[in-house]
Amino acid sequence: MQKTELRNYTRDELEAIVKKSGGNKADSFSLFECLYRQEIKDFKDIKGINLKVVKAIETNYSLNALKVCAKQESKKDKTQKLLLALADGKKTETVIIPSGHGYSACISSQAGCACGCAFCATGKIGFKRDLTVSEITGQYMAAKKASGGELNNIIFMGMGEPFLNFDNLIKSINILTDHKGFAFPQTKITISTCGIAPKIKALADSGLRVNLAVSIVAADTKLRNKLMPVNRKFPLPVVIEAVKYYNKITGKQVFFEYILFDGINDRAEDALTFYDLIKDTDCKVNLIVYNTVKDIKLKPPQDVKAKLFQKILVDKGIRTYQRREKGADISAACGQLAGEA
Repeated sequence: MQKTELRNYTRDELEAIVKKSGGNKADSFSLFECLYRQEIKDFKDIKGINLKVVKAIETNYSLNALKVCAKQESKKDKTQKLLLALADGKKTETVIIPSGHGYSACISSQAGCACGCAFCATGKIGFKRDLTVSEITGQYMAAKKASGGELNNIIFMGMGEPFLNFDNLIKSINILTDHKGFAFPQTKITISTCGIAPKIKALADSGLRVNLAVSIVAADTKLRNKLMPVNRKFPLPVVIEAVKYYNKITGKQVFFEYILFDGINDRAEDALTFYDLIKDTDCKVNLIVYNTVKDIKLKPPQDVKAKLFQKILVDKGIRTYQRREKGADISAACGQLAGEA
């Protein structure tokens, strides 16, 4: 019988498992703290619980830490990229980005991706599978260890579309932010989506206080269809309507991400079209200069055009930042992750 990883469960779910194994609520609290605050690696390291209860749990559940099978560090900016081996042999990646006085962890939600964006290395390799809860939270643990324990932000912007693994994503966030475990602040977590509109609304209704980023890339429907096939299922008007719902329910701003490509979506008229799309939303804009990907014939824009694009939005009253990408020399920047060493 294949055992289930014990770190796939929230505190409430662990309480039911402990009770079934002969323990009580206090035991479940102790177990949760052992798993996430103490980050134990073996059942013998569990403390504060009757040994018979531990043995009963061990009969049906496992503890398997993610294995870091390769690690790279940027010579330019100290960004680190971890290649992680999953139990079935598939791989995913986590990026650790220097940020202020600490680090941001860019965490994956899937191995591969089904969205097929024309500019993305992950999209090129296709969808492999969703990551389990323990594989998502395990990335946080691996990133914390690699960074020295100073993680300031978590960004679900690694491999995969987070909202296509919605249930495991939400469970992971609940575990990461549980005060009995990692106690990571919800307001320091950002989820980036390519525009899965129903799940934008579901996040708004979840009660979580995390941040939302929506990748627009192109405000022209035909161009976005070409660059982001997901637009055919969730077209821009539907995405913007979901964003407005999120604004209303949460009272929070949304980050719009716009990747600039040379000669494709970087003209002044493109900036004005983008402004017309987002002007009635509560938002900020991250402009991302395209990071080149092998065998994809897209190029970053000229610096002067990127600055003009930003100026047009700023002059229209939209807070707009040009993101300073890090880790490009080790293929760790936005859109470059491909599950390779």
